[in-house]
Amino acid sequence: MDAHARAVGVSRRTLTRLFVHDTGMSFDRWRTHARLRAALALLAEGQPVSRVAHAVGYATPSAFLAAFKRTVGTSPSRYLDGDG
Repeated sequence: MDAHARAVGVSRRTLTRLFVHDTGMSFDRWRTHARLRAALALLAEGQPVSRVAHAVGYATPSAFLAAFKRTVGTSPSRYLDGDG
């Protein structure tokens, strides 16, 4: 966020406020949602969770699974099966 703020010539605080104003969510929350949207497409193709986790920027599959469950409310497999 600091690098983006410098690039556009505003403070981090200003950029953070503008981001929330324009998107309705914090940058971290938006990034998590963007990662999970990308992950769903890969999971729907049948790619393994470990590959998907790394492809969308998580260091470990467990970190990905925790973020998915915290955000979506269920596991990826249950979500894709329509159980979540």
